[in-house]
Amino acid sequence: MRVLIADDTILMRAMLSEMVREFGHSVVLARDGQEALDKAWEEGFDVAIVDWEMPKLDGIEVCWHLRSDPRSAYAYLILMTANEEPWRQFKALDAGADDFIPKPVNAALLKARLRAAGRLLAMHEQLLELALTDPLTGVFNRRAFLERAEGELARARRTGRPLSALMCDIDHFKRINDTHGHAAGDEALKRFAACCRAHLRVSDVLGRLGGEEFAILLPETGAGEAVLVAERLREAVAGLEVESEEARFGLTVSIGATAFLCGADTVDRALARADEALYRAKTGGRNRVELAV
Repeated sequence: MRVLIADDTILMRAMLSEMVREFGHSVVLARDGQEALDKAWEEGFDVAIVDWEMPKLDGIEVCWHLRSDPRSAYAYLILMTANEEPWRQFKALDAGADDFIPKPVNAALLKARLRAAGRLLAMHEQLLELALTDPLTGVFNRRAFLERAEGELARARRTGRPLSALMCDIDHFKRINDTHGHAAGDEALKRFAACCRAHLRVSDVLGRLGGEEFAILLPETGAGEAVLVAERLREAVAGLEVESEEARFGLTVSIGATAFLCGADTVDRALARADEALYRAKTGGRNRVELAV
């Protein structure tokens, strides 16, 4: 884990950082509350160990800001102080801290606290993955894909770089379900998604929008390149052989492609154009690629 340590004394920062590194974690150091916030959002972190008494912003204020900001809302926050009044623990938890440890810090106690933090963060990652992915194919679900699309479009606007999208629909999918059963249909969806992942870049974004319809974002890709990517993907899918318990069959896919008009476009408009091109691909005989005009 990446652990942010915020304390205004050199000795405490050195002691804590040595402990944390011995436990196998990386460290980000801050000398006061404001620097803690700056480094938290510039460098990122998983767990913060924040001293209560610090200049510029105290630990309570730091915890409140970290908890209320979306960039750090789910981080694990530990507040520490040499004062043992019971009201301090209540105030710490009320400000958004997850845990509270006394100073001087006991190494064994700190190690246990970090282990607990690791367990909770791992559970959060699992829940987040479940919320963002399609359970059958493992790709982004509709909501997560559209959120990523908004982010990619914003980045394309900032940088002036091209961005394209593909809308993909497995041909005759209803016939697969009706002829071979829903288990075969599920296997076809999984094989198609795996084929896409194998032929796309790490930076490309694949999502299942529903049923047999998938969408792909292609950053740094203009219209001409998007058509080439789509053709390679179409050929790869046409070469698949899907096997289920009771059937063996091939797949084809129809694809509509479009380039984002980054100056004035929206995600909905671009995907609608790609969907229109997809419709032309299907009415034009299927197993083909069409570019939005």
